[in-house]
Amino acid sequence: MTDKVNWKSGTDVIFRSALLMSGLFFYGLAIAITLRSGLGLGSWDVLHKGFSLHSPLTLGQAGQLTGLVIIVIAFIMGIKPGVGTLANMYFIGFWIDLIIQAQFVPEAAQYGLAAQLLWVAIALVLLGMGSGLYIKAGMGVGPRDSFMLALVKRTGWRVALCRAIIEVTVCLVGWLLGGPVGLATVIVAFGVGPSVELGFRICRVKVQPKDESFSEPNPAVEAAQKEPVNR
Repeated sequence: MTDKVNWKSGTDVIFRSALLMSGLFFYGLAIAITLRSGLGLGSWDVLHKGFSLHSPLTLGQAGQLTGLVIIVIAFIMGIKPGVGTLANMYFIGFWIDLIIQAQFVPEAAQYGLAAQLLWVAIALVLLGMGSGLYIKAGMGVGPRDSFMLALVKRTGWRVALCRAIIEVTVCLVGWLLGGPVGLATVIVAFGVGPSVELGFRICRVKVQPKDESFSEPNPAVEAAQKEPVNR
């Protein structure tokens, strides 16, 4: 694979698109499984669920609308969306709703706490694989990562700090709206890092220690690195 998508090569586009769509499917499946665990959701999904409780939107649709709003905000702040950004916005929510409506994943609570924890563990593995495939495709970061990059560029704060502020804020707002916060919320918060690292290893996505960039560059990441910070 080349460093950037070769839009003139049908083989390259098809291969990268397959990686991207596989990753987004794993993301959607992971979120659906986490929901079925009955132990809560990840921070952003707590927010999406909270929105869905106060509107006719499904969990997936709430995620899609949130993603669209974030893309617009990030664009205004100087981060242009890529193909992967738009695909992320739509297809994760699409897969979540489809899997939930098909009742493909049973409720784990009926089998006890051990099954609920197993559901969360499986979801973490899928999240890691989804991240590896999605980043490997090199077609742009997701809406929420775009917003994080925009915040880093505007404030000059560290990525970890910006990410923490965003995650805590959306989780708190989601909880106030009635979104489910529980053991899975904590497990996902602390477990997603190692899971993504495992996914990167399996998918052979290399991280360069000096600038912490991926071997498959993202246009939004490169833009955030090149442009000066407006304080």
